[in-house]
Amino acid sequence: MKDTIILGSILALIVAGFFILRRFYANSPAADEHHDHEHEDGICCGKHTNCAKGYDNSNLYFDDEELDRFKGKNKEEYSENDIEEFRHVLYTMKEEEVGTWAHCLQTRGIEIPQEIKDEILLMLQ
Repeated sequence: MKDTIILGSILALIVAGFFILRRFYANSPAADEHHDHEHEDGICCGKHTNCAKGYDNSNLYFDDEELDRFKGKNKEEYSENDIEEFRHVLYTMKEEEVGTWAHCLQTRGIEIPQEIKDEILLMLQ
């Protein structure tokens, strides 16, 4: 009987913890990364690293063909030198091009290193 009560209590705590974490995540800024969002006049809201709205995909080109070698590569596999290449391209472009550049990388199948994503989000705010 005592074992059943303990087991039931543990199960209740696990279920309660699940719902608390789920509610916390739903209200967190990270949850916005996966949700659809509105844009005005083709300009991204700046809350996401990659915005799929408001871009004319027919004219997306940046002078960054050296980054094409990262196509299909997992961002976790990037070396510090690889990350610095992304950073160099990022900081040599116009600030108003940053969101479009991030979108362009996504459409080309190039994962952006997390460190660079954080810098992009700061620039877009």
